[in-house]
Amino acid sequence: MDCVPVYNTKKFDSSGIDQDDLISIGTVGLIKAVDTYQPTKGTKFATYAARCIQNEILMQLRAQRKTRKDVSLYSPIGTDKEGNEITISDILWSDTDCTEDEVNKRMEISGMIKLLDVLDERERKVVELRFGLVDGREWTQNEVADTLEISRSYVSRLEKRALLKMFHQSYVGQERKKAYIYKRNQR
Repeated sequence: MDCVPVYNTKKFDSSGIDQDDLISIGTVGLIKAVDTYQPTKGTKFATYAARCIQNEILMQLRAQRKTRKDVSLYSPIGTDKEGNEITISDILWSDTDCTEDEVNKRMEISGMIKLLDVLDERERKVVELRFGLVDGREWTQNEVADTLEISRSYVSRLEKRALLKMFHQSYVGQERKKAYIYKRNQR
């Protein structure tokens, strides 16, 4: 019975949801099938379970689409006087490539700033200087080492440790968000 959710999730491989998550969602569908199956209706359990698993995954995909708020720089936002489509990148102040890079950089910096509280004081200072979070200028490891009066190799170790902490915190936050959304959709 364990392979039923796995087999039924194969057709959703291109959905953008991790295979393990698909299996978990499919397992919920299988549990619902076990709870609601009525043999007197004349349907085979395997057929009924497959339908429940697929329905559960489809419900999750629909819920995910509703909560997704991705916006592209090329998303249409209206039309000009001649009826030509206007995109977000058209109204921003610089050429598209620079604009896209700048927006991505600002989003990354914004994400990093939100994660700084997981770092100790020295790690935080290293990250702030190395990634230009203080003054917009990205400092070299040598400059940071001179400022903090520590070795360049220690700056490198602090930076790696800090980035790992931040990555871990970001990952944990994403997993909590997925769990919250999944629980909310189960109600």
